[in-house]
Amino acid sequence: MKQYFDLLGIDETCSKDEVKKAFLSQKAQLQNKLLSKEPGERKEALQQLQELTKAYKEIIASINSKKVEVQEPESNNVIYDAPEKNASGNVNVEHVSQIENTVVNDGESSDDEISTNPSSVEEGIHPEDNFKICPKCKYANDSSLNFCGNCGQPLRNNDEDGVGDSGGDGVVTTIVKYKNYIFSVLAILLILVCGIGVFKNFVNTPEKAVEKYLTALGKQDYAAAYGYLFVTENDFINKDNYIKSIEFMKKNPNDYKDKLVVKLSKGIADINVVQVGQEIKVDVQNVRTYKYKLRLNDNSEVEGTVATVSPASYWDKLLGNYKIPDHEMISLVNIEVETNAKLYVDGVLLKVPNTTKRGTHEYGSGLFYGEHNIKVEAPFCDPYETKLILTPSTKSPVLYYWKSHLKKDVLQDMEKQSEDIQRKIVEGALKNDSLENLQLGFSESKLSSMYDQYKRFFNRADGSGIYFIDITEVTSNEQYNNRLYNPFKDRIYKINFKFNYTRKNRNGIQESRVGNGEGELGVVFKLENDKVVPVAIDTFRLRTH
Repeated sequence: MKQYFDLLGIDETCSKDEVKKAFLSQKAQLQNKLLSKEPGERKEALQQLQELTKAYKEIIASINSKKVEVQEPESNNVIYDAPEKNASGNVNVEHVSQIENTVVNDGESSDDEISTNPSSVEEGIHPEDNFKICPKCKYANDSSLNFCGNCGQPLRNNDEDGVGDSGGDGVVTTIVKYKNYIFSVLAILLILVCGIGVFKNFVNTPEKAVEKYLTALGKQDYAAAYGYLFVTENDFINKDNYIKSIEFMKKNPNDYKDKLVVKLSKGIADINVVQVGQEIKVDVQNVRTYKYKLRLNDNSEVEGTVATVSPASYWDKLLGNYKIPDHEMISLVNIEVETNAKLYVDGVLLKVPNTTKRGTHEYGSGLFYGEHNIKVEAPFCDPYETKLILTPSTKSPVLYYWKSHLKKDVLQDMEKQSEDIQRKIVEGALKNDSLENLQLGFSESKLSSMYDQYKRFFNRADGSGIYFIDITEVTSNEQYNNRLYNPFKDRIYKINFKFNYTRKNRNGIQESRVGNGEGELGVVFKLENDKVVPVAIDTFRLRTH
């Protein structure tokens, strides 16, 4: 009996639970050897298992003080099965047997009994009849289990989808159903995507794209029609502005009567599209031209040509995304303003202008036909706002540089500066001062000539002239000063003034005779360093009565 205790590695004081635990531990250590590919190792492991089982039975019997009979495999107690031998006497690899579900209970009934039948190997009892081999870790499990006791893998009966077939080398390979399921699904999806692409490519030929575009216009489905246009979107070129433009054109058909959108608004009854010529390369795009003939709902006919642009990317080619570049809706407009002005179109500030030879700024932008809001903001000017009605007859460039009015405070400043200049000229003439002493801030030959003329009028050679002058009223020349601001020329500001005067005789003595008169002064102003400053005299006239 002692050798049995030594075999299990326990002593005689151990309880049944400890004996059972030691036996199961020893049995678990033999699991890998029982599944070994080496026949000799598997045979040795089977013998060790038989000895362990015998030792366990004897110890339990001794503890229960009764003799335990060895049960047959059908007793449904502890069962182990030897690996199945092939014709050459070797044990098959995949269907390696293990001692299955060695049931050791610590009750008082026959559940404590352990049955082993080494002779079952010799009698041809197949191990797969009594246990399930895990398809993942190859662990031998009790036939009543549905999940592997070692790794948790779902188990199947050996006679179900995973039946093993023996190869020529005696090795039985277990076939797992749906092993490549995921690869099959991916293959099906790939085939499906390719099939859809081929189908789409067949449906969206260039001819079909032209038909769908024209049909969308005929149905007045302009959102769908826009989807076929070959455009680069920006603040002005987008679906909303496209539809807005079409609605404006339909409300003003006389200005756009030659446009396809207006013609097809009656609806299409019949359509025929044929290719004209071969595909040609324009820039980097492949372009095909198609001739269409349409019969409208009112039985009128429309003929014309339309082009398609072939897709650049392979994916778009696969999907047949052909575009229509010639949609007769966009016009390139050049809008010209002064260099220091800001230009807004439909509320969008335009940037990066070109400088013209005249020193102005020119903004080029593609706009849909129809109505657009224009706003110009120039320094010292009131903002100028207007509507641009863009039609096929609109000329380009559109000039807005003369459209702004100067602000009232700027005009008042120019008026005051002009009045100061006028008084200096008159006072200098009365005093017979030189031009340089007037400190006008500018010098010009025209001014010198006029000043000399009126200086002689004030102080003649014989000593006579005007002794005293009193400026009674200065008024702005509203008819002249209300003109729109033109930055390409210097701005002339004119004032009118009235005066009373006293004459002097030839001896320079004041006479009692008095009179009155009026005069006009025009001063040239320029914008310099963000200021409006006078730079010259344009006119200076005096009339006396």
